[in-house]
Amino acid sequence: MIMKLKQADLLFVKNGHSDLDEGIAESTGNFVHVAILADEENVIHATADSGVCLQSLQRFLEKNKSADVYRTNVKNTKQIIINAKTHLGKPYNFSFQPGTNSFYCSQFVVTAFEDFVKFSEQPMFFGDRRKQISDFWAAYYKELNEPVPVNVLGTNPNDMSHDPQLHYVGKLTYNLN
Repeated sequence: MIMKLKQADLLFVKNGHSDLDEGIAESTGNFVHVAILADEENVIHATADSGVCLQSLQRFLEKNKSADVYRTNVKNTKQIIINAKTHLGKPYNFSFQPGTNSFYCSQFVVTAFEDFVKFSEQPMFFGDRRKQISDFWAAYYKELNEPVPVNVLGTNPNDMSHDPQLHYVGKLTYNLN
């Protein structure tokens, strides 16, 4: 059976082993990125390289190799995509702080869906198995010259994937064809 994708499906990506991915995975779990399916051929997401951007699904899968697809029961998916597109070109939120005019990936999804799905936020965690703030995050925020936003409410892709308003649809993998 071939999986039928639908507009506004969420594509969750596992750790790609970049330094940032490793830091996120160490603190939150396997899923380190989430994107929104804009249409059959494109995704919208917030990336460290491009900020909020529209990218071909083919290019997205080429880079990430695979994605787990989750879906809500929202009927008005066109409005979600309209909401998402209003943020195209906005910068990436490297500090993961709320209240900026920039977005990290799951923060972007929360904003695009806000009129239809209320995703839960929880205190952000930047630790590992040994420390409340891992060495990676301590160095990361030192470079930003900002405090680590421990316990500030936020989201992350791994926790979002467990939201009861989402259901698993299947796995997409990169296909050369």
